[in-house]
Amino acid sequence: MRLRADQLGKHLKGEALLPVYLVAGDEPLQQDETLDALRAAARQRGFEERQRFSADTGIDWNALLNEAQSLSLFGGRRILEVVLNDKRPDKAGSQILRDLMATPSPDTLLLIRCSRLDRRKDWGSAWVKALDGCGAVIEIWPVEGRQLYPWLRDRLASRGLKADEDALELLIQRSEGNLLAAAQEVDKLALLAEDGHITPETVQQSVGDSSRYTPFDLTDATAQGDPARALRILRTLRAEGVEPPVILWALSRHLRGLDALLSGGNPPRMPPARIRAMETQASRLRPRQLHQAQALAIRADRTVKGMAPGDPWKHLSSLVLRLTGQPLPPILER
Repeated sequence: MRLRADQLGKHLKGEALLPVYLVAGDEPLQQDETLDALRAAARQRGFEERQRFSADTGIDWNALLNEAQSLSLFGGRRILEVVLNDKRPDKAGSQILRDLMATPSPDTLLLIRCSRLDRRKDWGSAWVKALDGCGAVIEIWPVEGRQLYPWLRDRLASRGLKADEDALELLIQRSEGNLLAAAQEVDKLALLAEDGHITPETVQQSVGDSSRYTPFDLTDATAQGDPARALRILRTLRAEGVEPPVILWALSRHLRGLDALLSGGNPPRMPPARIRAMETQASRLRPRQLHQAQALAIRADRTVKGMAPGDPWKHLSSLVLRLTGQPLPPILER
């Protein structure tokens, strides 16, 4: 049978487990957590022993067969794990797996882990067809693009946390879409957030290392109208390895706040001191100047994403100077 990862929890609430599960995919965090859930459910049903066979060190298929057919050392139930990763069973291994699945033992649970299944080659193989008939195939798909937002929001909620949209976006930018890195940051945020509310500042506190400056220092410098300090912070952030998308995110968030203030709306949630500095900055800007800054941000975004030629750092410098009120001549902003 085919089983989606999000169906596993309900499936494991049933009375009995299937004799074999195949967890296939290329996303290690989700694979690990799926297998952890299967092991936990097995332990609750008395599967105390666990034997592991890995393709990394070479699988002795006859040893797997002998282990499956032998009595447990303590007379209990046990888990046999087969870690294939990118490799696949040879002819002998495929036959042994089919033999085990043809006569499954109620005291043995077979867990198989492998990379993503090829629709033609893997699904057409005899051992996967046999497994599909007597067990469950759980395919793990990457969480990408806009799917990261609900995944991360649910992950935070499972730890009793709730995050601002801007905080979610910053966390995704800082973890670069790596689910394992994002999961580790969520665990750290659970320790930092006393009230369970995650703001961009909380994320910065969690993911920031020993950096001398943060992107928020950069937006503060623009609000203070200090071009020399703003450029110095920008150069330092670049030298410390902060990527352009993270800096652009902070500047774009700042622009949205200025736009809200100039149009009579409410800026994003942030510390009162930063709001006051932004209000002072907004009083110095005319709508036309803000539109020019927004156009620079769009130009920088297109360059960062590879949709337009140019150096994103040049566009970020131009944007920073324009926000401080000391813009370059228009011909140099192109």
